[in-house]
Amino acid sequence: MKEGMQRRRIKVVDGRFQYRAIALALSVVLMGLVLFAAVAALWYLAARASGRAPDGQLLLIILPPLLVNDLAIMVVAIVAGITVTHRIAGPVFRIATDIDRTLSGERGVRVSLRRGDSLSELAEKVNALIERVDGKRAR
Repeated sequence: MKEGMQRRRIKVVDGRFQYRAIALALSVVLMGLVLFAAVAALWYLAARASGRAPDGQLLLIILPPLLVNDLAIMVVAIVAGITVTHRIAGPVFRIATDIDRTLSGERGVRVSLRRGDSLSELAEKVNALIERVDGKRAR
């Protein structure tokens, strides 16, 4: 790791935001599974109603790999969700902390984000705002 770069150990910075984003991704996967089950059930019922019942083995062959696939997608969604939301929640947490420090009267506060974090433009604007506030306090 390069000198001066900090690596955050805590991946869940804003649990409410991060868990909601992950829950949304997981609900999309679950809706896909429910949709598949509904189509399979309709297909089975339609075939039974027409007198040509489908081979029950076909569903037993298709369903386990589909469930394993959905489980794998859910695990990937959780890991990716934490990683991606951390790139947003971390900077928001850092900016909010530095704003609180400025509001409490501390001078010379600078928002510094890690390379690759989102919201770097916002951090620059907050730094400009803090400099202006510090300049007005000096008068």
